[in-house]
Amino acid sequence: MSQHDYPELTDIAPEHEDASIQVPAPAQEPEGAVLELVERGHRLAMALPVYAWPCTIGRAATNDLVLTDPSIGPSHVRLHQPEAGLYEVEVLDSTNGVWHGRRHYSAGERFAWQPGQRLTLGRGVQLNLRSTAQPLPATQRWRPFSRSQGLLTGSALVLLVLLSAWTTWLGATETGALARQLPAILLWMLGGLLVWTLGWSMMGKLFTGVTGFWRHVCIASVGMVAMALLDVLLSVTGFAMSWPLLSRFASLASFSLMAVVIWFHLRAATLVSARTLALAVGGLLVLGIGAKLGLQWQTQKRLGDNLYMSTMLPPEWRLAPTTSVDQFMQGTDSMREQLQNRSQLEKDDDEEGDDSGLD
Repeated sequence: MSQHDYPELTDIAPEHEDASIQVPAPAQEPEGAVLELVERGHRLAMALPVYAWPCTIGRAATNDLVLTDPSIGPSHVRLHQPEAGLYEVEVLDSTNGVWHGRRHYSAGERFAWQPGQRLTLGRGVQLNLRSTAQPLPATQRWRPFSRSQGLLTGSALVLLVLLSAWTTWLGATETGALARQLPAILLWMLGGLLVWTLGWSMMGKLFTGVTGFWRHVCIASVGMVAMALLDVLLSVTGFAMSWPLLSRFASLASFSLMAVVIWFHLRAATLVSARTLALAVGGLLVLGIGAKLGLQWQTQKRLGDNLYMSTMLPPEWRLAPTTSVDQFMQGTDSMREQLQNRSQLEKDDDEEGDDSGLD
């Protein structure tokens, strides 16, 4: 058989074996996107994947994304994708229009919408646009409240009770004062812990949708124990080594530790990054310490909080070498001079105040 017997085959078969057939390229499919409905500024309420364009949003059941807020129109907006990676918003028959950043768009207007930007519909319905071509952010680590954290919380509470009993015993001036004062101190302490934890839990529910009550209890109880241990450590070390600065500036260390505790609470109650929270809390800590030192100097002419050895400790805890009588008398002389100078400054301030009042 030759190709002359079937001449129609010559129109189809190639004349050479290496000839290729040109196949038309398939049409490019539209790029998909995800519409994210955000509540209260942070919490994601709903996500709708979109692969067909245009996409309509409104209260009517015929829309692709149906919203029930009464400030949303029956067909509020229509989303278009002119080409891959580009999105446009068309405002339809809408009474309240659309806010894009600081600009408001009314019915009939059309504008570009970039992924990552927020769109506000009606009286506060917020939408985010995320393209499927965008890389996803790293998965946030989530660890539920474990048995080890429960043991840590229980141990911290027991240690907190023991520390409260010990400090009450040190400050007692008469027999039986510990039994009378300790119940009231424990009641105030546990009540304050409960109120503090409930406040952070409500904040977590507001911004993340999760209360995290026991996590905040763990953070607060461990923080209280750490601050109590720090205060005891500074007081005992200052007494044992005769370093009064540790006792006078113990509150600054407590403020710094409190800032760390607040940072942990904010990490559990918000979705803000750890770096941003650290910068904000650190800035507030610096301002607070500066204001406290300035107020302390203005009112009492000293930067320290209290006088050295405001609480007497057992003498056998003293590790510093003993001071001779002559050295002690020299110290009292310098102290007397400081007190006289302070008294003279206060007298001069009072006289200036009286003179200004007469004028």
